[in-house]
Amino acid sequence: MSPPDDLNELPPPPRHWLDATCAWLALAIPLGLTLMRASPSTQWRDDLAVVRGLGLVPFGGEGMPSTVLMQLAALLPIGGRLLRASLVSAVGLSLSAWFIYFLTRRALEANAVTPRLTPALALSAALTATLSPTWQLEGTIAGGATLAAALALAGLLVRAVRVGRDLRAFIGFGALTALAALESHAAGLVLFAGLGAQLAALRDVPDNRSLLAFGAGALALAALCLVPYAVRPFAEHAWVHLGYGLSAADAVPLDAAAVRTDAISAWLREIGVLSVAFAVGGAVFGVWNKRTRWIAVPLVLFVVADLAFPASRAGLLTTDPLAAVRLLAVSALSIAGALGLHTAAIALRGARLPFARAASVMLVVFNFTLVLVTGEDSSFLADRRAQHAAEVWTDEALGSLPPRSLLLVRSEAVAWRLWADWVVRGERPDVVAAPLPLLERGSVTARLLELEPGLAPLVRELAINGQPSEYALSTLADARPLFVEFDPSWEKRCFDHLVPQPLWLRFSPHALGRSDRMAALKRGRAAFRRVLAEAKQPTYGDAATLSVLGVRASEQAVLLAMLGDRLGAAAMVEDLRLLDPGNAVAAEVERRLHEDKHGRVDVAGLLPLPAE
Repeated sequence: MSPPDDLNELPPPPRHWLDATCAWLALAIPLGLTLMRASPSTQWRDDLAVVRGLGLVPFGGEGMPSTVLMQLAALLPIGGRLLRASLVSAVGLSLSAWFIYFLTRRALEANAVTPRLTPALALSAALTATLSPTWQLEGTIAGGATLAAALALAGLLVRAVRVGRDLRAFIGFGALTALAALESHAAGLVLFAGLGAQLAALRDVPDNRSLLAFGAGALALAALCLVPYAVRPFAEHAWVHLGYGLSAADAVPLDAAAVRTDAISAWLREIGVLSVAFAVGGAVFGVWNKRTRWIAVPLVLFVVADLAFPASRAGLLTTDPLAAVRLLAVSALSIAGALGLHTAAIALRGARLPFARAASVMLVVFNFTLVLVTGEDSSFLADRRAQHAAEVWTDEALGSLPPRSLLLVRSEAVAWRLWADWVVRGERPDVVAAPLPLLERGSVTARLLELEPGLAPLVRELAINGQPSEYALSTLADARPLFVEFDPSWEKRCFDHLVPQPLWLRFSPHALGRSDRMAALKRGRAAFRRVLAEAKQPTYGDAATLSVLGVRASEQAVLLAMLGDRLGAAAMVEDLRLLDPGNAVAAEVERRLHEDKHGRVDVAGLLPLPAE
């Protein structure tokens, strides 16, 4: 007998003993596997989250709930600080699996009463989504998008069917929407739109009291999460304001372009075409069926939002701000796929066909094979225990610096990498990393001038001309060992002062000759090979670290060619070909070296100029 149209009249559906077992398995299996793969060392993509969460540095108004949880996790007596911070993402992933289980169960119970089939399909949906590489790559690093996705999924679970005038539900809607927005603006916006779509599907228009309850819940949770940032300025850290400053500064993105993958493309690649077909069929049926429409509509909106959001600047080194939306869309596809399988299995059981019952059983078994496939695929991509290339790069970059060195950092990724290392390990506290785009900003400049008064001429030049002069840099290099990132827009006389060293360019107080660069270049190439060997492990290739090595080697090759040091430029071209035999910069530098046999080489157009 089909259920009545008014779901409020339904008694609680009968549940098999498998339901409780499968629910706990949906929580425990993702948690255990993700904790086994959690990162014990910093990665490029979690640097910003580590500085924000463990250093309590505000950045863009996001990540506040995870910051609070990271601070609490830091009190646990297990592992290192970074592993404890990674626990937040792992727990967020396991809670998301739990919520996916209950959302799937709700959709299947609204579709038809199948006490034994429903728990199995709900468990497979939860595991297929959260054990996929898309989810595991976020759940195994500190500050991943799993917590934002968990908050958004919890927001959909607050509603039973119709809440009517139950103000507690609207307080929960507001609180979870605020938490999701404070963790990820995109996740909060998508959850708010999903709740609105659900109201429209149910034709349940809230009254003024309900809207006030929604606002009260949102404001209360937002105020609670803002408390750590209100007290943060009283702590003693030199770079407390750098988070907001760097988010607004024109920092140079030292990153390789990465194509932002939408959820459907990721699902096709990781799960397969047949599973996508079941998901599409389940979504269409769920929206068409009046009993499941109120659940299916917000899930479809998650997928549409993932497809409709404009592509953002995402790269190998930086966190994608829309990652939470992609996780929600993958979850929606998993739930819709379970609904499609559920509908197909019920139709087969009712059909008068040979082996119909056996075919329905095989459909369920097929769905569980997807769990094994995705779990195996993610084990190669998301196992962070052996991924140490980022730390090796940091050790080489900082270990070779003389005492009291000063780094003029132009790229956002390098700045967060150094600050994350200082937050987690406290390495090289004598080294000062000054973000060049922020030197003319008042709060940052005042603190840096306290640390090094020799920065005054450089700050003045940046304020007047927007570029450092040879005099300002030479004066600073007299006060401290000075290391910079290559900027092709500087005046040409500055380039004669640069010496390639391990992963940096040292600025000498006086101009140097070719012989002065040879010994430093040899040490730099040895450090380059060590980092390259770690980044090119047989089981895993760290594309982020390889990207940084490629940019640094390209800069040094172009600089040496510009200075007429042909042997050094040829050596750097050789290193670039170790990274990528078809590297465009290496090929062009080599071509120009052969065309112009003597003197300095014209390197115009080889490296991009900073944005005006």
